[in-house]
This record gives sequence, C-alpha cells and structure tokens, in this order.
Amino acid sequence: MERIIVTFIVFLFIYLLYAITVIHNKNKMKNFEKSGQASFIIKKYKLSVSKINMKNFARLIAFTNSLIIAFTFFITDFIENYILKLLVGFVILVPTILLCYHLIGIFYKKKEGK
Repeated sequence: MERIIVTFIVFLFIYLLYAITVIHNKNKMKNFEKSGQASFIIKKYKLSVSKINMKNFARLIAFTNSLIIAFTFFITDFIENYILKLLVGFVILVPTILLCYHLIGIFYKKKEGK
C-alpha cells in the first residue's frame, strides 16, 4: 500500500511540475508543437496542427508522461540492485513510451477524422 501511495505522489509531482513549467507558460505553449514528443506524434500520425487544441494535447502528453514515469518507478521500486533497477527501468520505459504515444496518435487521428 505504501508503494502505491508513493507512486501516486510521484505521478502528481511530475504532472504538476510539467503543468507549471509548460502548460501554464505562454512562451513554451507557443512552441509546444515543436517539442520532441509533440512533433514525434504529429509527424508519425500525420496530424493537422490546426485541428489540434494544443493546450489539451499538452495536458494529455503531460498526463501520459507522468503515468509512464510513475509506472516505471512502481515497477523498479521492487528491485534492490541499483544497476539492475536502471536496466529494468530502461527496458520498461522505452516500450511504454512508444505504446502510449501510439495510443495518443491513434486517438487524435480518429478525433481529426470526425
């Protein structure tokens, strides 16, 4: 139970940090579509930037990134060896990022078609 609470705190911390530094910062929101994660999703799924509400897109990416980091933290928290923890974290992190970004891309592609 303690690990779940700590994981939830990690999730909230990452999301709030992202919200404060990116979503509520007008200068960074202007160029958000050029950020690495947004441009990856936009280019890979050929999304129209004009049809995307960038603030909601940024919130969804922030939520997803926070969830990915919290999930990776939760899984690696069971491992005692730090080197093994780092390796397992990397192995979990990369496929999880690709899967979640794929789901976001599919969601926005379907939303764009409506």
